Amino acid sequence: MAHQEQFRNVDPRIWQECAGSHFTVPKLHSKVYYFPIGHLEHSRITPNTQTLSLLTHGGPFILCTVSSVDFLADLETDQIFAKLLLTPVTDGSAVVPLEVINEEDNGDHVVSYAKTISNSDANNGGGFSVPRACANSIFPPLDLTTPLPSQELSITDVCGVSWTIRHVSRGNPKRYLFSTGWSAFVDKKQLVGGDTLVFIKNSAEKIFVGIRRKNMVAAARKITEKTVINAVELAEKNTPFEVLCYPTVDGFDFVVEDKVVKDAMNIHWCRGMRVKHTVKNDDSSKRCTFLHGTISAISHSSTHPWRMLHVEWNDPKVSKNLRHVSPWQVEPVFSIPILHQQFPLTKRIRAAQGSAILSDTEGISSIPMEPLNQTLLNFELLKNKVNWYSQLQHQNS
Repeated sequence: MAHQEQFRNVDPRIWQECAGSHFTVPKLHSKVYYFPIGHLEHSRITPNTQTLSLLTHGGPFILCTVSSVDFLADLETDQIFAKLLLTPVTDGSAVVPLEVINEEDNGDHVVSYAKTISNSDANNGGGFSVPRACANSIFPPLDLTTPLPSQELSITDVCGVSWTIRHVSRGNPKRYLFSTGWSAFVDKKQLVGGDTLVFIKNSAEKIFVGIRRKNMVAAARKITEKTVINAVELAEKNTPFEVLCYPTVDGFDFVVEDKVVKDAMNIHWCRGMRVKHTVKNDDSSKRCTFLHGTISAISHSSTHPWRMLHVEWNDPKVSKNLRHVSPWQVEPVFSIPILHQQFPLTKRIRAAQGSAILSDTEGISSIPMEPLNQTLLNFELLKNKVNWYSQLQHQNS
């Protein structure tokens, strides 16, 4: 686990704006599912045989309570991440549930604007072109009646360091720019074209800046294989364990709110179903986009529910990382019946009657799904764990 002195706590609202809307941290005391395979993926590790064996023979998911949440920033790189303490839910932990803590309850309000910087912006010695919408929503108004409108901005980074940068307006039509102080910021933060700056203003009018690196996956590689193994071993022993979660552009959360998982697994997923996936954009000037595709297979039950859906996307250029997705990462594009709540999680996923198990090019076993001739897949491991949890909730109610 990382050393605390290398990191700094960040206000949760500032942290979330820096992370982006595509990344969600579960609330304190909430119930979540921890996916060991997803944790390994998050670390970007090529695992050895021993690690794969441990994850294969263990449970595909573990129900936990979020016992603590720390929102942190790396003092060296400005990379933000969350540290979660997860406590497995067991027979012996049937206690009165604590109130779920919502970090937004204190009324503080923030607004933000994100811009992906160009090579020109990142050129040390140059300036930074400020989008008009950013200038209007984040920075104090410039006095445009003066010959050379300018102001000194005090901007605090996620490490707590304050930067003084001159904000000016030049030309006709007016353009907004950062001039003096910008080069020093670029040099210190080692910014490159493709990085994204997130400017944030809180209710006290204080301005902050965060960085979403072009190569955000590099930070997640700080999670070692040993760290993942330790977390899984502790989880299997029903012992509290810590995980680090780094917001990455193409990664998926491996700690997911229980309701999100259950709602997704109550859907009759089947071959031929049309689905869509929302792709968030780092730049505030660009809208989110939607990927559309068709479910072509559902993975073998030993890997459920993580990445159980094999999707053929309409756009052939879609990342390989999206060829297999988890049910909560996509939405059906038409109205479908929802299973009755008496059927927990994956107990009622539909499969083709008598269909043979196939293997796709990724090496993942799959079951082709026939939409008009379906029987129930029997996910015994998943079913037993969730049935037990449902009984536990009933006993405590």
